[in-house]
This record gives sequence, C-alpha cells and structure tokens, in this order.
Amino acid sequence: MSRLQTTIQDSTELSGKALFSGQQVHVRLAPADAHTGFLFVRADLPDSPVVPATVEALGSGFRCTTLSWNNVEVKAVEHLLSACVGLGVDNLIIEVNGDEVPALGGCPMDYAEALQAAGIVELNTERRVLRIEETISVPEGRATIVAMPQEEGFTVSYVLDFDEGYHPTEAFTITVEPESYMRELAPARTFGLGEDYEQFERLSVGGGITEENAFVLCKDGSVKKPLSGCPAQLRFPDEAVRHKVVDLLGDLALVKADLQTRLVAVRSGHRLNIALARRFQRLLEGEAGPEEYLDVLDIRRVLPHRYPFLMVDRVLRVEGDNKIVAVKNVTINEPFFQGHYPEYPILPGVLQLEALSQTAGLLLLRKLEHTGKVCLLVRLDGVRLRRPVTPGDQLLLEVEATRVRSRTAVVRGRGTVNGQLACEAEMSFMLVDADAL
Repeated sequence: MSRLQTTIQDSTELSGKALFSGQQVHVRLAPADAHTGFLFVRADLPDSPVVPATVEALGSGFRCTTLSWNNVEVKAVEHLLSACVGLGVDNLIIEVNGDEVPALGGCPMDYAEALQAAGIVELNTERRVLRIEETISVPEGRATIVAMPQEEGFTVSYVLDFDEGYHPTEAFTITVEPESYMRELAPARTFGLGEDYEQFERLSVGGGITEENAFVLCKDGSVKKPLSGCPAQLRFPDEAVRHKVVDLLGDLALVKADLQTRLVAVRSGHRLNIALARRFQRLLEGEAGPEEYLDVLDIRRVLPHRYPFLMVDRVLRVEGDNKIVAVKNVTINEPFFQGHYPEYPILPGVLQLEALSQTAGLLLLRKLEHTGKVCLLVRLDGVRLRRPVTPGDQLLLEVEATRVRSRTAVVRGRGTVNGQLACEAEMSFMLVDADAL
C-alpha cells in the first residue's frame, strides 16, 4: 500500500568524530522537496558539491558504504540512511563538513532521535512501492540474500554465521516499522572481529572508535571493549546480528521506493547488500537486463584496474561459465589520444587487446575457486588487428574460455565495431593469489 513521501519539518544538527578518520565532523539535516531523495552536500569544499545517495553514486569504501560523485566522496553513510528507512523519511538535504559523517554512538539512535525531534512531515506526493513478484537470489560465496514476495510490509530476517571460534550463529527477524526500528535496531552498535581491529591499527584508521560506540568479538567467544580490551556489556544478546540488519537497511536506502518483500540474508555485508540494491533499482526502473549485467562500479569490485587503465565499461551478459560479452566505449577524452596520432586518433591495438584481457579477467574471476586471485596475461597467439577503432566507436568484446584449470586458463577473444571484426587473439593466463604479488 502506497503512502505519501516525507521529509522533516525543521533543520537539525549533530556533531561528532568520524569513525575511520577520527576527524571532528558537523552534519546538518534539512528539509527537502518530494523526489529529492537524500543529497549530501560537502560544505567544506569550494562550491559545496552535491553527492546523491543513489546506486549510480556508489564508490569503493573500506568497511563502510561510500558515495562518490564527480570525484567527491562521502563515507560511512549507512547508519544515517538506515535511520531514514526505519522511520520512513524519504527526502533530506544533508550538509557535512568532511568526507565522512559522524559516528556518534556507533549506531543509528542519535540520527533517529534527531529526525524525530525535527518532526517528520508528509509531502503531497505518493511514495513509489517496489513489490517483489518473484523470488530473487543474490549469492556470493557462503553469503546470500533472497528477496521473496510478501502481501504487505517489509520484513527482514538475517542469519549471522560466525567463523569457528566466535559466537554461535545468531538469527534475527523484524518487520520494519518506526516503532520496531527504534526499539529493536536503532541502539545496535557497530562491531568487529579481533583481526579487524588489528587491521585498523596497521592502516591507522578507526580514530573515532570509543569504548562505548563499538565492541569486539574475540575468537575465545568473549566480547571486549575496543580500546582497553576490558569485558563489554552488550545492549542485546544478539546485538551483532541486529547491527547487520541496520547496515542492510542503510544500503537499501539507495533504492528510491518502499520495499514490499521478505528478505532473508545469510552472512551478507555491504558488497552483497549493494548488489541487491542495484537489482532492486533496475526492477524499479523497468530494466529487463540479464542477471549477470555489471556496470562500471561492479566491474571495479572485480578487477584491480583503475582510471585511466580500466578498459571495460559494461558487461552485457555472461553465458554460463565460459562466455562473456562486454563493451568499451571509445571517446576522444581518452588520455592516450593526446599523444597517439592526435591528428588522426586511433585506439592503439595493444589497448584493444588489453580490453579483451580485462574482459577475460571478469569471466574467470566470477568463479568461486578464483576468489582472491589476479589474472596475469602470459601469452598471446593468433593476434589480428582488422580495422581502426576511433572515437565514437563502441567496441563489443566477446571472450570464450576454451580451457580453465585451477591456476591457468586459455580464452579466445574478439572485438567488433558495428558487426565488423576489429581485433582477435587467443590469450593464456596464470591465476595467482593477489597477496602474492
């Protein structure tokens, strides 16, 4: 059942340290018109650039949800957005004077109480509803999220299955409504495992962690405070799994509709949550793309390449375990055109082969047994460059695996422009552990 969109009646402000950077940050929540969604305004930067909270703006974050738009980032937005979902707030202008929002109590409670105190008011526009008509499954290794049809409301069940030595398996279910959210989820704090905090120390992050806004689960089954290592008191016996639901709701805030579904999540984290958010947004927009569709943000999560050397813009489809089809859009803004025949720009042949190689990497690294590996090109055979590829062309990249082993693979690739063959090659790869490089 649809409802009217909402915002807050009055502006409200909060301050505190950012969890990862430890910097003191100030945030101001202000009313917004219908269809605004959530807009983060970087008040500390010239011209106050805006970063929208949408699936298109998702960036790469370290153990948090990060938004990136026109090279401007806002990090750790999930607790604030979770509070908005839990209380049914749909439109906000969020001004922040740093690249990370305040951690506050390590949970959504302070944000939720500030929203309530500001007054949640209806706007004269209906909120869209995404009704899940068929079961959707998003798996990744041992983790998965399943969305199932439900006649009314939004229900989340989460199963947190810890590695051996940690807490027993925890499970929690909630129908998301403002009252249940404030009571059952908003107080649940962020947490980490013992080795997580060792990694924080190595990377010099986590300056905003306090004794009270987080807790640590240790391999001996104990729960400790993050700084002193003293025993910690949990707010709920299953506080860890409740916080996982908090994060899941925050990530799904990027879908611009109320969800009518029952979700069952097992061991999911931000990456898998975001994959589901993307699937939901495509359903909302009526796109009938294949399940294997990957945009450039998904591609960045699989391949180690970055600008200006990421040569694949989109994966159109994956056919079984052996074939993939992707595209590379060639534009005059490519940096190499400044020096490579600038008066007659041509996509270098070696970069066409690099695009094929990266497409092969996307195919091979989808396999579970290749998780955590990197594809190294070791041999090229049968190379043919058939026609020039110039700005404005779309290079269609087709790669088919002919032999795949645990440590080696051979693929055949071809690139075409408007149906005409541009390049082809047989490529051999070694699959090596990423941490061995």
